[in-house]
Amino acid sequence: KLTLRWVPGHEGVHGNEEADKAAKVAAEGRNHNSPRELLPKYLRNNLLPLSLSAIKQAHREHTHARWATLWSTSPRFQHIQRIGPLAIKRSFLKLTSSYSKRLTGLLIGLRTRHLPLNQHLFRLTKTESPHCPHCPQTEETIHHFLFECPRYIAARHVMSHALGQKSTSLSHVLTDSDAITHLVWYVNQTRRLKSTLGDISMPTA
Repeated sequence: KLTLRWVPGHEGVHGNEEADKAAKVAAEGRNHNSPRELLPKYLRNNLLPLSLSAIKQAHREHTHARWATLWSTSPRFQHIQRIGPLAIKRSFLKLTSSYSKRLTGLLIGLRTRHLPLNQHLFRLTKTESPHCPHCPQTEETIHHFLFECPRYIAARHVMSHALGQKSTSLSHVLTDSDAITHLVWYVNQTRRLKSTLGDISMPTA
């Protein structure tokens, strides 16, 4: 014979709630220990060991806070923020998890502005001019390559037709999975980066 009985838990019991609060505070570190004179005599001479999980959590929080401070002072912070606040977080890893190395490299290069276009190559002293090879008076920036250069107007028209008004938004083109498919097609059609990146495979679903 099986008998089931309801047994009330500790939730709502004032003494237990207070004990839980004190335990959580103590787990934060030795600075939150109870005054030694209030401890039982057998605990006054030796300190209790710290919680390993609490130490790990505190370390993660401290490391993340330090990283956030350093990143916010980076000269690239504002540029990446304009593309998307989540550009360097796990969302990017999730977005590119099924992408080829070449495609992931292309997206990183477009986001960081470290792409083998003349403006960047000129900064590295790898080319004699920062200007577009088809527009002598205009620097070959990523924005010019994707949205302005008349050399690629036919390919750009196809991409614009597919993406509509968002086709000129760098943030959208670099963060939306559907838009990235059209971006890859555009880059391959221009053949501008073929000598360094080769043919970039289309992203898989």
